[in-house]
Amino acid sequence: MRKAEEMFALVKEWKQSGQSQKVFCQEHEIKQGTFAYWLRKKKQHEASTGGFLPVRVRPDSERKPVELIFPNGVRLQMEQADPGWIAALVRLWEC
Repeated sequence: MRKAEEMFALVKEWKQSGQSQKVFCQEHEIKQGTFAYWLRKKKQHEASTGGFLPVRVRPDSERKPVELIFPNGVRLQMEQADPGWIAALVRLWEC
């Protein structure tokens, strides 16, 4: 098993355990700094594998309310949304 897979599995186990990071790391003989590093890496991996779905906007369509839901759970609701604004927001998120 690759190191990343092993550590991601431990992060998942920790999330399900309900334990503090400190206790979990002590029980698994892992340095907290090392665990924190892999926790960040897992979050980055999840964010990079999430992402957005393509959206087609017909120019002749009536503008209707739009809701964007970002991979981190943030919701942005707009009464009317210009396709250019939506594209700009998605590009900002990807940076």
